[in-house]
Amino acid sequence: MSRAGTYTKMWLESQAALQELLAQELPSQPPQPEKDQRLFFHMLATLFLRYMQILRCLETCYDQMVHPQKRHVLRQVLDGVMGRVLELKNEMVEVEFSEYHYMDDVLQDLKFTPADMEVPIPKYFVNQRAKALKERQQVLCDILARMEPSMPHGPSRPPMLRDEAVQLVQMAERRRQGRLRAKFMREIRRDEERERRARESGAKELDREQAATCIQKVWKGCLQRRCTKLERQREMAFIGMVSPSLPFNACLIPTALGEEFRHLRQAEYEAEYQQALESIREGVYEMEGPDMREEMKEQLRQWFIECHDLTGRFPEFPDEEIGGSSILFAEKTPEQVSGQDPGWGAKSAEPRAGEWDLAPIETPAQIQPRECVEQKLFTGEFLRLWGVPSCWLEPFFPQVDELMREELQRLKLAVDREEGKYLMAKKSSKVRGGWRVRPILWIWLTAMVGAAGVGNCLCSLLPAAHACLPQAGDFCYLGTTLRMAGIEPTPSVMDIRQNIALYAILRLGSPTLHELAPQVKSLLLAGPAGTGKKMLVHAVCTETGANLFDLSPDNLVGKYPGKSGLSMMIHMVFKVARLMQPSVIWVGNAEKTFYKKVPKEEKEADPKRLKKDLPKALKMLKPEDRVLLIGTSDKPYMADVKTLCRAYERILLIPRPDYASRYVIWQRLIKKHGGTVTGALDISALAKVSDGYSQGHMAQAVQMVLTERRILQLPKKPLGAGEFLQLLAKADPIYSEEERTLQDWYLKTPLGKKRLKAVQERTEGKEAKGKEKKEKKGKK
Repeated sequence: MSRAGTYTKMWLESQAALQELLAQELPSQPPQPEKDQRLFFHMLATLFLRYMQILRCLETCYDQMVHPQKRHVLRQVLDGVMGRVLELKNEMVEVEFSEYHYMDDVLQDLKFTPADMEVPIPKYFVNQRAKALKERQQVLCDILARMEPSMPHGPSRPPMLRDEAVQLVQMAERRRQGRLRAKFMREIRRDEERERRARESGAKELDREQAATCIQKVWKGCLQRRCTKLERQREMAFIGMVSPSLPFNACLIPTALGEEFRHLRQAEYEAEYQQALESIREGVYEMEGPDMREEMKEQLRQWFIECHDLTGRFPEFPDEEIGGSSILFAEKTPEQVSGQDPGWGAKSAEPRAGEWDLAPIETPAQIQPRECVEQKLFTGEFLRLWGVPSCWLEPFFPQVDELMREELQRLKLAVDREEGKYLMAKKSSKVRGGWRVRPILWIWLTAMVGAAGVGNCLCSLLPAAHACLPQAGDFCYLGTTLRMAGIEPTPSVMDIRQNIALYAILRLGSPTLHELAPQVKSLLLAGPAGTGKKMLVHAVCTETGANLFDLSPDNLVGKYPGKSGLSMMIHMVFKVARLMQPSVIWVGNAEKTFYKKVPKEEKEADPKRLKKDLPKALKMLKPEDRVLLIGTSDKPYMADVKTLCRAYERILLIPRPDYASRYVIWQRLIKKHGGTVTGALDISALAKVSDGYSQGHMAQAVQMVLTERRILQLPKKPLGAGEFLQLLAKADPIYSEEERTLQDWYLKTPLGKKRLKAVQERTEGKEAKGKEKKEKKGKK
């Protein structure tokens, strides 16, 4: 089967599985609500994993298919499935009152592996915007280069005197010559020692056959030792004592080249498709353009008459700023029309900030409707594919609007001459007063605002080291068992990675998904120092191609002073973030913004400047604005809990890595920095002894050990665990008191309160049942 047929078959199988899931969620007869919370969560987790499996297949198909029309339809299905995954995630949080879910029992029932829980990140988030991202990177680099002379630099090193420089060069040269002389003398002594031993042993010179036999013995012994070592490694890998070293697969390079070639063909076919679509559109305009214009005019005239019959006066024609008559021909659902503001030029109501409801979910529970999948799969699909799209009418809107505005004015003058004069005067005053100048001023203001923000280091360039979401970290295999025993398990690195992908990356990467899925405006990452919080922020920006705005209190010291300057800065950052979406607004040391009591040494910096303006700016964000506020904090307990949780809707507690994650992290860090893992390096013991240290401590130890000189010595001197432990011992570990403080603080958050209350109710219920059983036994 060809590669195209393979992906088509995968798509059809995924579509069939999706239809089966949709029929299972809402059967013909509504199911009975589930009263048992554990069984209900088991149902949600099963749906979540099955949708995740479908999502992985659809993402692979969309990434490798080259047919443009198929990819457009597949994109809608892909966005719908991603939306359903996010809906199920939201339901699981409401059921368990926890951001971390453990599904090892569901994985066992479905015969899945932990790798099936990984959230696939669609490659089109960045691939389809590669050109725009490169241009944006170049613009930011140019602006930073122009602003660099005016930016303050660190303290410069005092110039060195000429005599000191000459003395330094002489010292380096003498050392070099000394090393060469020592090496030469070492070789002379070795040759003399060899000659002396030969004279003392009285060895005779071998003939040709004896020399050949000696060489054969050495060579055969070397081959046999090598074969024995290889057989021993195979045996140990077979019985599972060591991880098998995967041989180099020559098929990987053709596969990767094939994928890149298909990506190039996708771009070529998409360009051909758009060109053909444009030619067909031009043909339709040429053949049916006059009829389409007359039909649009007739519909607008009918709208004038109907409004006059209902209200007794003619309506106001929509302004150009909101799209003109295009908003009248837009494809909208009845719900969108009923919820629309009746005024054409009026502003829509501001959405309320998401606040946590402390009331627990009432049982029995039932699965919520699957809005995302149904809307993307079944709503208006026939009209979208075979009807005349409203975007094809766009070239006619300016001409038709101009004619119909004049016709509307003539109608108004004919019906009510006095009112017509008043409206004409008002319209002319608006034009003279700056309505037509406003777009030019807006573009100029936006450009100046963006340049000023970059110049003041509010917009940051991403470091090349954080290229993608880190894959180091293992799965928590005993999560369900521990929770059933009443012990809260420690989240693994894989659980943290899954939440970051669901809450940040998927929502920012897809505009359609951001509007359909449950909205998340802000996210707080809380955990000890060195656990990778800032790296996760950079990974979100890199995976989605988002802009990074730094509003950390330390970065705002001395910038935009005064109340007016602060308001201008907040307005500037959020406006540019909306215009250049997707965007991430990062607040490092987020606890400083909501300090309970500001320390004396930080009072001059005024870290609480954003306390009032930041929540207000978040309320102004709409569902179509792909802007996410991410805060990082290693001391969240120093902030006021209520105000902090009011600003950050979701809070993720990031602990130190567990044993399984440390085992994987050590292996990947050593290989990443050029080291090799041999039998002399006991990774298991190293992971066990390094308990209490963060990923940052481990990365720093690996960097200090694997220098260029140490890497050259690896063939003769393999790595040992003691080398890393010596450097780890110099770092301060994460103490249990700090972890306990963070956990106690998390129980004061809204979700932590819900979790604690649910656990207490469950415990009281078990105790009540135990008392009833004892009373029954006593009566018997």
